[in-house]
Amino acid sequence: MTYESILYRRLKQIDVEHLLSGISSREPGWVHESASQGLSRLFYPLEGTGWLRVGEHHYELRPGHLYLLPGDVDQAFGTQGSDSFVFYWTHYRINMADYNLLKELDVPFQMKVKVQEHSDLVAHFDRLLMLQQSTALINNWRAKAVLLELSAIFLESVELERKLEAKQEMIERFDEVLAFIEERLSESLSIEQLAQIACLHPNYFVTMFKSLTGLSPVNYMNERRLELARSLLSDTELPVMDIAERIGMQNHYLSRLFKQQYGITPRRYRELSQSIDGAVQPYEEGEWEMKPAESAMQVERGEK
Repeated sequence: MTYESILYRRLKQIDVEHLLSGISSREPGWVHESASQGLSRLFYPLEGTGWLRVGEHHYELRPGHLYLLPGDVDQAFGTQGSDSFVFYWTHYRINMADYNLLKELDVPFQMKVKVQEHSDLVAHFDRLLMLQQSTALINNWRAKAVLLELSAIFLESVELERKLEAKQEMIERFDEVLAFIEERLSESLSIEQLAQIACLHPNYFVTMFKSLTGLSPVNYMNERRLELARSLLSDTELPVMDIAERIGMQNHYLSRLFKQQYGITPRRYRELSQSIDGAVQPYEEGEWEMKPAESAMQVERGEK
């Protein structure tokens, strides 16, 4: 497990909820201020200019740019100049647990839109406007898909891969920590041990670790142990007690954490995973052909 693989996993776990979208025209002098309340926004100006303040950052809102405003900071925006300001907007919630991707990777709040991207963005915002006019339950999923696509366009344009490269030194340092954990999941590891590998003070190490992975060191180690336990339950016949010992947990503690995480006990998970595996095994052509001497009763008994 590396930091980059953790990042991709966190990206896969991101969930969004569409709240409201619109297209507005505001006259000169309009101002709106919003305190941090977990409400994220997308702005796409079409005509005129405006201004934007996100925390301590100041921007000019202008056509040809898409703006992504995180919900964990105070925001203010308004018109600028003597012309009306026309823009698409979307309010939504994004669930990343305690993981702030934008802050961690220093992602800017704006992207420059290429000419060929303009029609696609307009189509996405128009689709959100259309979807919110219907009460069909399935449209919630469709709106979520549009929001995820807009977010992907934004992150792709700000060159997420290069953001990772810029943090390579830090990533390599924490990759050593992650590898150390991976090799010793059956052991009881202290924060001091892990901090020493990263050459950081324990308190600062915990803060940095949670910032990078979205989890505290203890919760991360438990998550990896549970993932290993799940793999061993599916792929081996080891007793649950032996699996618990292999991942450094007491049997009862493994059962409790496993049920909290996955909703079922380890034994029930094994039954389900192995029955599913058996049901979907590929077969070779002719494998299930009956020989002339076979009867229906033999097939029912599973005999060949």
